[in-house]
Amino acid sequence: MSVQQVIFGLLEFLVSILISFVLVFGSYRFILVVTKRFDEEQQLKKKNISVGLVLGSILLGEALVVKQALYPVMAIIQLFVLGQERSPGNFAKVLLNSLGYVVLAGVLAIVCVLFCFWLFNRLTPRIDHYEEIKNNNIAVALLMALFIVAICLLMSAGVSGFVRALIPFPEIGSIPLK
Repeated sequence: MSVQQVIFGLLEFLVSILISFVLVFGSYRFILVVTKRFDEEQQLKKKNISVGLVLGSILLGEALVVKQALYPVMAIIQLFVLGQERSPGNFAKVLLNSLGYVVLAGVLAIVCVLFCFWLFNRLTPRIDHYEEIKNNNIAVALLMALFIVAICLLMSAGVSGFVRALIPFPEIGSIPLK
């Protein structure tokens, strides 16, 4: 165990805490703004379990997606920490870029979840999911919650690949194939 590894582990821990707090709280507030007609906080105050299930699944789904985006971001931070060009300016640039990549993954997750929720509601016209959840139909809420988690699990690999494609990893070399 080297001191450098411990410092990197601590840095990774702190960055993860910061990112998780910002994204989860920010996503919650974003959902409240985007779905004003639903008034989730008022529904939660009325002890509407269905709304809590769906909101919780959206936040869990986003965490599943962003978790996949964190791996390449932490790899680039580790490359910086172990690399030769360490300076406060470069470190700030790496951290800001990394935060941008993770926020992008979080925004993609929320937008995709809201779009899929809307599309699912359109493809199943015999059930008005919004109204059923508002009326505390736990069966419909559970179906929607699991739908959201499933969409996020499937989407996470794509978001991870997209974020990896955006991150400027250093070239290490290539192995010629003959």
